Amino acid sequence: MKRNVVAFLGKENLSIDELLDNTKAHRKYYLDPSEQSNNVLCLADHKSPAEWSALFSSFKVDEKEFQQRTVKGVYFFKVEDRYVIYTFGYGRCLVNKSSIERGFGLRVSMNLGDPEQLKSIDKATLERVARNTRSQVLKKSSIQDFHFEFDHEILKSLTAIVDNGNDCLEMVSGNDSVSLYTEIEFEKFACISERIMDAYLSESYKERYPWAEFIGIESDPTVIEKLEAKLLQRLNEILDSKESDPWDVWLAPPEIIDYANFAGFVYPAEKKKGHSSGSHPEMNLRQFLLEANFQKKKGITINALKSKYIFLVNGAYQILDKYRAYDALNGEFSLNEVKYVLNDGRWYHVKTSFAQEVESYFDKLPQWEGLECKPYHDLRECCYLRRIADDEEIALLDQHWVRNKEVRQNYEFCDLMTKDNRLIHVKHYGGSNVISHLLAQASNGVEMLLNSPEIVPQVQEHLQNTTINFNFDSTRPRQQTIVLAIIQARKGKLHLPFFSKVNLRHHARNIQNKGFTVELAKIPVNQLKTAQVKDSGVKCKCQPRTAECTKELTG
Repeated sequence: MKRNVVAFLGKENLSIDELLDNTKAHRKYYLDPSEQSNNVLCLADHKSPAEWSALFSSFKVDEKEFQQRTVKGVYFFKVEDRYVIYTFGYGRCLVNKSSIERGFGLRVSMNLGDPEQLKSIDKATLERVARNTRSQVLKKSSIQDFHFEFDHEILKSLTAIVDNGNDCLEMVSGNDSVSLYTEIEFEKFACISERIMDAYLSESYKERYPWAEFIGIESDPTVIEKLEAKLLQRLNEILDSKESDPWDVWLAPPEIIDYANFAGFVYPAEKKKGHSSGSHPEMNLRQFLLEANFQKKKGITINALKSKYIFLVNGAYQILDKYRAYDALNGEFSLNEVKYVLNDGRWYHVKTSFAQEVESYFDKLPQWEGLECKPYHDLRECCYLRRIADDEEIALLDQHWVRNKEVRQNYEFCDLMTKDNRLIHVKHYGGSNVISHLLAQASNGVEMLLNSPEIVPQVQEHLQNTTINFNFDSTRPRQQTIVLAIIQARKGKLHLPFFSKVNLRHHARNIQNKGFTVELAKIPVNQLKTAQVKDSGVKCKCQPRTAECTKELTG
């Protein structure tokens, strides 16, 4: 008969007892008396009332009538020095998650499946709002038909037809486990086990999908435990030293901050009455470690980092929002010559050659120094932009709305425009999610410029009280330069998290391919003056504007 066979792969040289979750009761059946450890079935059952039984609880019906029995099964078949683990029902609940090979199913699927006969893929993005999506097609297709952007998306799973040279249809899919739809009888487990082991050990997927190992979510508990040990060691080094601005681990807001009422960060806040006793205008890792009140006996632990919060407060020290400290941590570490990145509470592994390409691209991007002499010391980002815009060399376009005909929504074309045709987009420094917002804004501005000609007269109207002229002809060589400017208190060169560099390369390449030059810029922060402004009680008076011609042009 044909059915889906689901299998995991145990790590090398582990016994069946080590592969099972020892907290779950089960019964063992040795199916081959001569080789007891090679061929073992484990079963467990569970009795529970049907989930819909509560609908009839007011009637006199014996509860036993609603009882149902579910059976979980795990079948172990040994291939050389490890086990292929087949699960049935909810059998995966009996498996020790730290004892299996992560990514086993994805590799088998890439090696067994025909790359020209894909049915679906699961992927995750590294954008400001991480999206897990499944793309399916009606016809058998190659990876190009799924619009997979390998330079900033992670392949999590794929489903493909197996080209086995005959008319027997087989389909394979997987991530940590592999699911193979095939003809199955008990006698075929040996053949299937050998087959999927050969597929796992094959290197052919690297030729079919050379980008597949660029970035991956690290889910191996053993690897994560080692990385977290490195993280804790580094945090203790920072705490014990005078290292105020480490380059390899740092704090950054995992979400975009609304600076309307924001006064600073507090770690930790006094929970009584929701008030705090002090705040900092920027996140600082060493300051957090000094103030977070870790238990003296236990010191800094992962559990403590996951349970402690960084609070955002307003001028009255009222709490506006909070982040888990662990989610705000960013770090870049090496383990066994592999690069790992901590970002937004998750660990990722990065292929060495890909990491080198990303770093090289970032280092070679031109840096514009036009804003380094204009430090930030303002209440909000919009206040800074209005202060430095002189209407002669720099014009303000922040909150100066434009619209296109197709989407009735306000957009910012850019934040600032200079006399020498620089279109500047500005954001406060933060984690990769925050920087992604800046990159999306820049890409959106370019798309509007190229595809929505009604944008140009709206921008021109916003500039009519300045000395700056703006014209654009899509048929002529590009004269505009797109500047990505980041407000950053950190001293020295502009620093970005690795995944921000990944997304930067993706967006900047797309912009460059459309004929525009891309530059980076750093806006320094005068922290003393910033604190004085926030303490002064001054309020933001920035107001948005819409061009008068917008309604006429967009309907």
